[in-house]
Amino acid sequence: MVWPTCVATTPARPRSPPLRTCWPDSDPGGETIGEETKPKAMTRSKNMGRRISLAALLCLVSAALLTSGKLVEIAERQPLGDSRDRWVDMAEAVDRAANFLSLNRPYDLIADWRGLGQDVGERLDTVAEVVEAMEDTGNDQPPEASDASADVDDRDDKESIEVASEFYVVSPDQPLRVHVAGDSQADDVGHTLEAVSGGVFDVTVNSRNSTNLVRPDYFNWPAELLKVSIRDDPDVVVLFLGASEWQNMETRNGSLVEPGTPEWLEEWSWRLSVVLDILAADHRLVVWVGLPPMRLGWSVAGVPAINEAAASVVAAFPQAVMIDIWDLFGGEAYTEKVAPPAGGTPVRVRMDDGIHLNRTGSSWVSGEVVQAVAAVWQGMCGYAAEDGDICWRVKEGLSRDGEEGTQALETCAELPGGELVCWPNDRAAPIFKPQGEFVSVSASWNQVCALRAADSTAACWGDDLDGRANIPEGPFESIVAGAWHACGIRPSGQVECWGTPVANMAVPPAGTFVEVTIGERHSCAITSEGSVTCWGDNARNRSAVPDIEFAMVSAGRWHSCGILPNLSAVCWGDNAYGQADPPDGQFKWLSAGEIHSCGLRTDGTVDCWGANLYGETEAPDGEFASVATGERHTCGLMANGDAVCWGNNDHGRAEPPDGAFLAVDAGGNISCGIRPDQSVECWG
Repeated sequence: MVWPTCVATTPARPRSPPLRTCWPDSDPGGETIGEETKPKAMTRSKNMGRRISLAALLCLVSAALLTSGKLVEIAERQPLGDSRDRWVDMAEAVDRAANFLSLNRPYDLIADWRGLGQDVGERLDTVAEVVEAMEDTGNDQPPEASDASADVDDRDDKESIEVASEFYVVSPDQPLRVHVAGDSQADDVGHTLEAVSGGVFDVTVNSRNSTNLVRPDYFNWPAELLKVSIRDDPDVVVLFLGASEWQNMETRNGSLVEPGTPEWLEEWSWRLSVVLDILAADHRLVVWVGLPPMRLGWSVAGVPAINEAAASVVAAFPQAVMIDIWDLFGGEAYTEKVAPPAGGTPVRVRMDDGIHLNRTGSSWVSGEVVQAVAAVWQGMCGYAAEDGDICWRVKEGLSRDGEEGTQALETCAELPGGELVCWPNDRAAPIFKPQGEFVSVSASWNQVCALRAADSTAACWGDDLDGRANIPEGPFESIVAGAWHACGIRPSGQVECWGTPVANMAVPPAGTFVEVTIGERHSCAITSEGSVTCWGDNARNRSAVPDIEFAMVSAGRWHSCGILPNLSAVCWGDNAYGQADPPDGQFKWLSAGEIHSCGLRTDGTVDCWGANLYGETEAPDGEFASVATGERHTCGLMANGDAVCWGNNDHGRAEPPDGAFLAVDAGGNISCGIRPDQSVECWG
């Protein structure tokens, strides 16, 4: 283009070519850029274009942030594969930004205006009424919930019913710590659960879009939940995932199986059992939320198959319960509108994608969770407070501190004869000193067993949820306490066990044995010839003992260890933290713990390996007579008779009292020892 008016200008820098400035007659002046000068009108036009482009970009970014939930839905509907993973990663980043900036709130308000949401208060009333009407069964067994909506008798005398000493009434001042984990469906439920609970749940949401148990390479839920159980130690864990489970899966033996086949269901069930194995401990309740019908091609056949497999696995865990919401949301006849649980006009419970629940549907699921949790210890708090309160058991026990009926957390223990002794939690002192003389003691996660010196009969204290304290009569040569059951060896050499029947843990093999050891869900025993037999749950091959001769054996949580005749150590089972990888050298005693192991060397030093989350593998120097691994701590008996412990010191479990001991053992939250006068003393 030729401009009507041009002038030549001399550049400021020497030896630079002259610059030529041109502009239309109607635009006097101009702006020099390089050798050619563009007129101001043209510059303004270009700047305007940039502003429009920037505004359009901002509009696109704002729209993405405002509708981040829809982006996630679009990503989750993509075909499985790398492309879908990239979609999900992008959508998750946008969704996190939207949540941080609270920019997705307008979309929620629009959804409510369109009838996609429901006042949570309506559901709150329903839940409160159902919880209030719970039957007072007096049941101390978790978690088989009876019909929470059943009619109840007149309770005019409810004020006279006292709170059981080891229970307390949940309140906003003393809420349950609830961890909600799973895929994006868990996020929907997690953000309504605290409101539906009336504030008595302190909810943490841990949602990972498009995750499942099938693809640990994409996200490893067992590893994540192990961290949660150790780091956060929640009272309740709610699991809601599975919308993307229906895909090919690589089994433990490396084969690829198709969804719905017996091999696929067996592998998936095993993976779920691993998750429950990690979480269901220390009175922690695990709530598995079954899948609802979804507008997916595989939903009609796949969802019932997954729900049936989950129900079978959950039934094997006394500390787990499943919520089946298939029929609640329409069952096989998928629909976006269903009638409320209490009846009435059908309302919309779905998002547009046919997968996620809207605010109404999520609040319904939250209500089912509240009912399931409330039913676990129903009746144990009596009705000392208002009707409908949730009763919960404190891990260390509970006592009431006064005339006002207020609750004070204390550590408690039941002595022989039923006497309950309690003291403040901030006091790092012995739990109890049972009357009598004992020759051995064994501490587990939540109970202690010992052999009486007078007649070799067994005595146990602590948690009896699974009948572990229902000790058979008669003498024993030795006794050991476990997380779910207890075992002893009779003078005849036969092993006798009692407690939970889960995974046949309390069903020992026939034969005669000289030593028995208990892990969390499996047991092992050794014969006089050095043959070791293990039974119970074989997840992670914890019971798959090598066919070799042993001198001793010790069972841990997911692994086992033994000493060979040449005094070398060998371990098998789970080795995620190196707990089944013993060092070279000779040992005269081994102890397998939760996710670490320790051994007593022939020179009296202690060597530990595996997870070192709390310093539990950092054994002190010195000469030891024995060593015992607990859940997250370790104790040892020094050659001079002093007890020493290291690792996690919650509740004082790693602070033994002064004085000499003949033997020590480390359990879950407690440790115990036998004094020279054959008395038992425990701490933690």
